Amino acid sequence: MLISIIFWSLTLTGVFYQYIREWWLFTEVFHIPPENVGLGMTVLFFLVIFSIVLIGVAYDKVFRLWQEQSIVAVERNPYSRFLLMPKEILLWKRCQMRILKEVVKDDPEAQRDIEFMDKWMEKLMEDPKIRKQVEDTEKNILS
Repeated sequence: MLISIIFWSLTLTGVFYQYIREWWLFTEVFHIPPENVGLGMTVLFFLVIFSIVLIGVAYDKVFRLWQEQSIVAVERNPYSRFLLMPKEILLWKRCQMRILKEVVKDDPEAQRDIEFMDKWMEKLMEDPKIRKQVEDTEKNILS
């Protein structure tokens, strides 16, 4: 994110400097003559970065335009809390669990984790909707 802010600032500085180099802000406030391009672009670069960060902080902290929406989306979405999507169930059952069972045969703590995941998968597959989705996904992949 920081790199994108820097690139946006560099781009906007390069685009807009030619239009505002004789602007009153540069000549009167910062006392930068139009001939001093390096200093003018540096000042404009930091002004653009400051503006981007200020808009981001205002958007996030002051206006709170997205915070409640994301909280509601997570709280009401069972897949974000305890359910797995069909593709995740297939990945766990067909790939990751088989590999884990072979790799950590001697580790009792890892065995408990594997048992937990097995129970979780069994519990998820008790739901007829999830079972059907997993079976449909599996059929779709294998066909």
